Amino acid sequence: MQHLKSFDRNRSPTGLLVASTDVQRRRRINSDYEISFMVPMTSADYKEKIIPKGYVQDERGQFYVVQSRGRDRNSKVISAQVICTHIMFKMIDFKIPYNQYIDEAYGVHITTLLDRITAATGGVYTFVLHDVFALRDVKDWGRTTALAGLNDVINLYGCEIEPDNTVIHLYKRIGKDDGFQYRLGKNIISDSFKDDASNLTTRLFSQMKDGRTFIGLSADYLTAEERSLLESVPGAIVDNKLAVNYLISPYAQYWTNNVNVFYDGELIDQNIEDPKELLIATREALRKKEMPEFEIGVSAADIHKIDPDEQQPGLGDTVYAYDPDMELQRVSCRVLELTEYPFAMDKHSQATLSNHMMRDDTQVLADLERSKQILNDLLSGGRVRASAFEEFAKQAVIDINASKTEIKYDGRGIVLQSTVNALDQVIMTSNGIIVTRDGGATAMTAITANGVSAPAVVGILGNFVQMKIGEGENVTQINLNGIAAGRSDFHSAPFRVYMNGDVVARSITLTGLIEASKMEYSDIVAGTITGAKIRTSVTGARFEVDETGWRTFDSSGSRRIGIYASSGHNMSAITFDQSNGELSGLINGGDGLFEVRSSGNSDLFLSALTNTIFFQGQLNFAAAYSASGFKLEYVSGLRAELDSIWSALAGKASIGHSHSVTIPNHNHGNPANANSGGGTFSVS
Repeated sequence: MQHLKSFDRNRSPTGLLVASTDVQRRRRINSDYEISFMVPMTSADYKEKIIPKGYVQDERGQFYVVQSRGRDRNSKVISAQVICTHIMFKMIDFKIPYNQYIDEAYGVHITTLLDRITAATGGVYTFVLHDVFALRDVKDWGRTTALAGLNDVINLYGCEIEPDNTVIHLYKRIGKDDGFQYRLGKNIISDSFKDDASNLTTRLFSQMKDGRTFIGLSADYLTAEERSLLESVPGAIVDNKLAVNYLISPYAQYWTNNVNVFYDGELIDQNIEDPKELLIATREALRKKEMPEFEIGVSAADIHKIDPDEQQPGLGDTVYAYDPDMELQRVSCRVLELTEYPFAMDKHSQATLSNHMMRDDTQVLADLERSKQILNDLLSGGRVRASAFEEFAKQAVIDINASKTEIKYDGRGIVLQSTVNALDQVIMTSNGIIVTRDGGATAMTAITANGVSAPAVVGILGNFVQMKIGEGENVTQINLNGIAAGRSDFHSAPFRVYMNGDVVARSITLTGLIEASKMEYSDIVAGTITGAKIRTSVTGARFEVDETGWRTFDSSGSRRIGIYASSGHNMSAITFDQSNGELSGLINGGDGLFEVRSSGNSDLFLSALTNTIFFQGQLNFAAAYSASGFKLEYVSGLRAELDSIWSALAGKASIGHSHSVTIPNHNHGNPANANSGGGTFSVS
């Protein structure tokens, strides 16, 4: 898409704005979303397609409402500048009904207010929450338009919005952090850098509704760092309860001097009633004020227009600025505002960046509204009110005290002198730069031709192309490839750490715990490996060992062999499973019995093929169901013994044999007896 699309008031397309030029889109977090462009008044684009309250659509698919047209004659060319605001701002045309007004309510969920805004717009505008927001007390909400009601919700719940036409997405913080850099020499065309320490706070007092504080709250709600800092103050914590209503910044020691031990500030939030919530709010507010605020303006080349693979920064993204000449050493900041030229290849985007402590746009608007209210109160009824005048004078003193650093010139060179403490100076001489806290008597930090001298280096130590320690091949180096040691050539060094986190090392001595790690293609020589899961593959045919036992799997992933602590055999048995997962059999070396058995649905086969199976000991067949296929030849000598027995039995009469015997009369062995007893007798 190379041109804006035009639509009528009903969002029906009317064509492309081919004559439009200087298309500029400006977006700021929770603030402006607008597109402006120039178009010749003699063109069909102007006469037929651009109508007040009509729409244009950019390459992102977002609709913008035509709000104003400014005509201009430059020589013979008559052109018009058209300014369009995002369709989200049409919510200003919807008034929240009186019956949806909330005078006062406690513990209100954010969706309660958003649903009322949706209803007020007839369901045109809807909202999507991407984070969880705490309940808030609401007072005097809804006596306004839907857009103003949404702004009140943003301020009350601390949201950041990202509109997608009529669908509004709400986050605690929009944007992403994918490491995008604004770098001199790559995409920075020009930049400016401004910091401001006027709101610096290292000790923050706080109050909530009715002037109450968190004094008396248990110190257990403090973080370890907060507790340590408060315990350094005598009497701040008594009997494990907070005795003060302030928190101390961990950077307090860095900023302390012989005039200010702390830089004090105060937080007053009438919407908070819970001491624990006040503590959390104080913690968050202190984090925003404990370092100087800064703002960076960058004009950057849109490399993504010619290289689609190049990163493109988005509104709210966390980015990193690198311009060492401007004291930007890969400074982390957020994109607060973007001015883009989506259809021009010869124009580059401008971005406004700041650190995360920088007050966002809603806070700035709140301060402006507060100042305006002071002026209204001051001139109420044409009379000067004493209380309002005192508030006005206090505000004036704050503005006066927020003056810039004083610049002086003397025999030493250029002197940047603090207006708070004249002894705090930065002196630029022909020999170098000196940072001093005693008016130049001694240098706390010095930068000369010989190097940098400082008691400590705080923060990120630059973004260098290359650093090297040592000589020859005995060097340690840091460059755009990563970190290497042991050789001048990075890629052949025995120890290397690449930018993506990969580590190559010839030898490592580890003492401690390695967890949640993955090791590939390595030989491990170790004494004991405890608690690990060892397997030859993630899926398919493999074996595995872990704290539950040892097991193998076939190619379909079915378990086939295992030794288990929970198998009922106390790790003494090897179990064998079928492919369907059922038990096939086991070998168990239990106490008093060594068994080899199959399951109820499997046969057991013992084989030595043509070799011999030996049995030693007593064989007990008492539990055998039956024996089949057993032949006499399988027992050595048994056949010959049986044949000998049968041969002997063959010479004997059969069991059914009978015959008769005839004997004569006889005297039974006594000659005195008469002969008798003879005859024929039957015998068997």
